[in-house]
Amino acid sequence: MHPADGLQAVVAAIDELLRDLDLGRDVIDIDHLSHRTGLPVPRVQALLDDSGEESEQMQDSFQDRLVFLRETRRKPDGKMYTLDEIGAGAGISHGQVGYLLNGKRKSPGLDVTRKLEKFFEVEPGFFTATERQALYRALQSTHEQLTHLALLRGKGINRLAMRSGTSGDSRIDRELRHALSEVLSRPEGEDPEVRELTDRMRSLPSKSRRRVFPLIQGLLGLARPEHEERPSPDRPAG
Repeated sequence: MHPADGLQAVVAAIDELLRDLDLGRDVIDIDHLSHRTGLPVPRVQALLDDSGEESEQMQDSFQDRLVFLRETRRKPDGKMYTLDEIGAGAGISHGQVGYLLNGKRKSPGLDVTRKLEKFFEVEPGFFTATERQALYRALQSTHEQLTHLALLRGKGINRLAMRSGTSGDSRIDRELRHALSEVLSRPEGEDPEVRELTDRMRSLPSKSRRRVFPLIQGLLGLARPEHEERPSPDRPAG
């Protein structure tokens, strides 16, 4: 099966999870999907609404993709990378970057393509994927988040859910953190998974607990006060 053929299936799976969780599609961050795939927001929405369509459009031209990356992946100060900076970072010439950005060179070759994808920190294939391929890949993380949220709401703490990343700030991320917080705040005897986690935490040496606890805080999106980051000078390290 062609990877793009998975789009219809993953959208259907996401819709089913949303129904089970009593959530709407508005929790899906369309702007994030656009940023990740390089597709305009209306095109992302159209593919979500009619994911079974047969068209296999390639991404827009290489030039359009490169212009999009230069506009959306900026330096820490918010300014766009100069041609010299892109060339130096990707290991190609200033002139070649200019030709690619103004469309005078249509096909840069696989080696240059990979270098530019690495420089802008996008997935391999960003410049060559079809629209459906790009959106299919981007929706994998959305499906994973919703699956973890369903596991938390339905079965308490699950090993898969405990490994999931919850540091984002989309509505799905917030729902996931809220569900995990609820599970961890239940009375000890209410849930066997919580009781097991509590017992294991208590059985750890104090030094190990101090290493593990910040990981749990990070999973819940809680910031630990700076003065608690390290043991105080007059307190044994464990």
